[in-house]
Amino acid sequence: MVKSRSRSGSAFGRLAAAGAIAAAVAVVADVVVYWIGRAVGASMVMPFEWGAPPALLPIGTVVSTVLVAAIVATITLGLVTRFTVNGKRNFQIVSVLVLLVSLAAPFSLPQTDGSTIATLIAMHLVAATGIITVLSLLAPPSGRLASTLGPASTS
Repeated sequence: MVKSRSRSGSAFGRLAAAGAIAAAVAVVADVVVYWIGRAVGASMVMPFEWGAPPALLPIGTVVSTVLVAAIVATITLGLVTRFTVNGKRNFQIVSVLVLLVSLAAPFSLPQTDGSTIATLIAMHLVAATGIITVLSLLAPPSGRLASTLGPASTS
């Protein structure tokens, strides 16, 4: 029993570490894209809160949004891996679908210029690519995570 718990703990530890690395990679990449966008003329002025007047998108909002996305992605990977066969592959499919839906958001912002929309789209693509890639490469294999979690596993 103790051996099973330590394997389970190490699988969760590895998933958590992968999530932290994915978050760091995505945050750094998005901040770089944000500043490149600003350097080439994107105003990054938008109503970043619904109903608020347009204002410069704070870098803190970018960072916190990417961190939340990485946490949600890590939890999703853990759950999909726990309850499905081919968990990583299923996670990748779900992630790409979520990314495609999220790409509509920049187009829905009123009073936002085209270069800002293009920068936001690039930021979505870069963050998603970083998160999906890092989690897919560094998280424990599907069977390993699922098998350490007990009888409900199907991998």
